[in-house]
Amino acid sequence: MKKIILIFFVCLFIASIYGCSLNLEKSSNNLTMYSAILNFDEDKHTIGGKLEVDYFNKSNTELGSIFFNLYPNAFRETSNQDVISLAKYSECYYNGESFGSIEIKNVYNSNNLDFEISGVDENILIVNLNGNVLPQEYTNFVIDFEVNIPNISHRFGYGENTVNLGNILPIACVFESGKWIEIEYQSNGDPFFSEVANYDIEICYPQDYILASTGTETSNFLNNGKKTSFLKAKVVRDFMIVLSKNFVKKSQQLDNILVNYYYYNDENAEKSLQTCVLAMQTYCDLFGDYPYSEIKIVQANFCIGGMEFPNLVLVGDEVIDYKTYEYIIVHELAHQWWYGVVGNNQTKYAWLDEGLAEFSSAMFYKKNQGYDFSYDFLVKQANTSFEIYQTIFGNVLGSVDTSMDRSLAEFKTESEYINMIYVKGFLLFDSLCELLGEKTVINCLKEYYKDNAFKTTTPAELIGCFEKTARCTLENFFDSWIKGKIVQVFD
Repeated sequence: MKKIILIFFVCLFIASIYGCSLNLEKSSNNLTMYSAILNFDEDKHTIGGKLEVDYFNKSNTELGSIFFNLYPNAFRETSNQDVISLAKYSECYYNGESFGSIEIKNVYNSNNLDFEISGVDENILIVNLNGNVLPQEYTNFVIDFEVNIPNISHRFGYGENTVNLGNILPIACVFESGKWIEIEYQSNGDPFFSEVANYDIEICYPQDYILASTGTETSNFLNNGKKTSFLKAKVVRDFMIVLSKNFVKKSQQLDNILVNYYYYNDENAEKSLQTCVLAMQTYCDLFGDYPYSEIKIVQANFCIGGMEFPNLVLVGDEVIDYKTYEYIIVHELAHQWWYGVVGNNQTKYAWLDEGLAEFSSAMFYKKNQGYDFSYDFLVKQANTSFEIYQTIFGNVLGSVDTSMDRSLAEFKTESEYINMIYVKGFLLFDSLCELLGEKTVINCLKEYYKDNAFKTTTPAELIGCFEKTARCTLENFFDSWIKGKIVQVFD
């Protein structure tokens, strides 16, 4: 009898361990599938592509058309969308102005489908179906397209060392509350909002390039000076590819995660790799397991510091100060938890992922000694930055809007965006630690991560999770921060 009881509790313990992990295979069911065949023309700086879309209608509404984001069209010469701030303009366009675009050539399944280019600035593709796709069913069609890549140090563009193919695929807009959410490109923040999907990508490129991408390279072959790579990713929000002739790659296994660092100009490459590994380990311990088999940290021609994508982060090669370079690695890897696994509308609730990424970065330095930053230093720095911002802009404008719940377009300056989203977002979670205790806040974030993995969340869901886990009412606390009512107290 005792033996049976012992076996029962051992099985229960094992089940509890596996029950807490994120099931990527199970989560990949009933998702839209993007299957692309891409060809990179180095001379023309173009990507020719065929994208087969198996769109899954997860809504409760019959859909007669599907809307897609066309992010590369923001880089057109005639575009009204701002892709970079004036402060960074000459740095990004280091060779002078250069333009990019995406041309939709045809959409078809068994027959040609009607389509139109729409949106505020040719940023939306509308595919009209032959009949409706019912709720919880699939519809299938192919999009023929060609992308022109601009000469710009950006998420999307080519520079001296890398070709960055961020957001080049036509990806379905989010259908929410009975309507399609159309996203307009902004220079502030990350003007993207998409749901998880599965990807199967085939890309042909000159064989002297090295490729880093979202997902895993399952195979490749060489033919007449060209290399074709086959890439797969399940349950990710987008697909990023970076190509370079100059990449050096360092890798290290961390439990079930292969950590890959791609660089071409880093005297501290081994130290950088160790920081990558340590950051991934720290966030796994703090918040929950990273569900994918690989992560890539990629040095690139990118003028805005760093940028997160699923399974891959960019670190700009123009970051000279090494401690800042390390901080960017730490911050961007935190986004694999906050944006990658737990998603949100980054154009509407930017503080939700950026504030958490800043707080997570500070926790990394608290848990790992020997770096140039400490948690206390980062809190003091954030308080000082926010105080200076309020003082200077208050004197100039007479008053300062300190609300955080604004869309990207509602922030007048880059400084305002950074202070309200990054700085104040971090201080919000630090203040929660003062109120509830660090242990309780981390437990709340573990629950938030587990309960919302592969979903898109809102501030209300974050607050609800904190209230449930901490067993107290926090709506007024969050409201005072988010709505800008709080009177900040500085040490």
